[in-house]
This record gives sequence, structure tokens and C-alpha cells, in this order.
Amino acid sequence: MSATSSGERPPHDEPVRRPRGPALPAERLLGWYVRLIRHYVGRGPYLDAGCATGGLMRRLVELGPTSGLAFPSTAAAVVRDEAPGCPVHTAASDLPDAGFRSLAALHVLDRMDATAGDKAVACWRRVLQPGGRALVVVADSTGRAHHLVGEDWNTAPFPRPHAEWREVLSGAGFVIWHEGSDGLWNGPYGRLPSWLDARAEAPLASQLSSGRLVLKPGAGESSVFVVENPA
Repeated sequence: MSATSSGERPPHDEPVRRPRGPALPAERLLGWYVRLIRHYVGRGPYLDAGCATGGLMRRLVELGPTSGLAFPSTAAAVVRDEAPGCPVHTAASDLPDAGFRSLAALHVLDRMDATAGDKAVACWRRVLQPGGRALVVVADSTGRAHHLVGEDWNTAPFPRPHAEWREVLSGAGFVIWHEGSDGLWNGPYGRLPSWLDARAEAPLASQLSSGRLVLKPGAGESSVFVVENPA
């Protein structure tokens, strides 16, 4: 009798042990994020709020003037080396009011407690021009990835459910234009390698190739929002 017919989970659904620790976006995703920014967010000047490695800044500068706000734990010199010529700030107070048309925040809020996160979102509203937009990516604690991996889910220190992230952003005054998921990109999610796991690879590849936000909230590792600072 097969595992499926006996009522047991098939091998690719068995629990898998993964190293703990926050997972930063893979290089494969950075190009997709830039395409989302170009399609949904718009033109610069850009601010990478929380430029962990400088990789996104290096790509965004091809679209327009780009600056960064580094985490306290990030070596600003490393970011500057990765994105030469881009200003890298180490304090939010250094950022000008309404100084940016577009903003990207990849796994920023999910690395902050609620108090620090509220301050960060308030800062984004301050530095974005009226009508300016932001791409916000945060770990979704009720997403498919967490469901599949369980306690060994690689995530940032402060994940929340998608609905709570939505409330954080809308409660701060942002208008939410688009919302979805990044997909299952940080496998494995069972015994099969990620590239053989149709649950992960097929939807992810379709979304990456489209350059759009297609997957519904809860379908992957993180929630993805496109928000606007109202005029």
C-alpha cells in the first residue's frame, strides 16, 4: 500500500530540518523586486530602507538616484562598496522630509519590535513625497512556508500574520494598492529538493517570469505590499 493510500503524508510533505536564522532575499528574488518596483512603485529618487547588503541598491541605481538607510548592525562601508556612489545613511534623522519618490523595505519591519517598527513606518511616511509609493516585504507567520516547515522555519525575529502587517501599514496612513506573497523560494519544504517540488517551483517560476505580484497572500515565505503615501 502506498504512503498516500494509507493516509500518511507523501514523502515530499514530511517535516524537514532547516538551519535556524533569518533568511535574507536570495539573489534570484532581487531582480523580481526591482521589476515590481519599476512596474508598481515608479520612478526615483529611491530609498532602500534597511539596505542589508547593498544588492538592491546596486540594481535600483540603474533606474534612478538611490540612497540607503543602513541597519545599526549593518556595516555601512560594506553597503557603500556594493553600491558605489550611493549615499548610505546610518540614522533616520539624516533623511530629508519628502526627499524620495519611491521606497523599498525588504525584511525591515520583521526585524524590529512593535515600537521600533511603528517609528520606522512613520519615518517612511515622512521621507516619501505625497503620492510616493513603497514596496514592503515582511515574513508571514501564517504563510504556507511556515505551515510546511514548522518550528524550523527560517525567518526574521518578529514575523506576524499577513492581516497584522496590513493593519500596521494602513493604520499608519498608507493606502494599500497591491498585496500578495513572494512564494516558496527558501526550500526545501520536504524530502524533495526545491527544484523538483512542483508546489514550490512552478508557482514561483511563473511569478518571477511575469515580473508581477501574482501569488495570493499566504502562499509563501513573506507578505508583499505595494503602498502609497496619500497626497
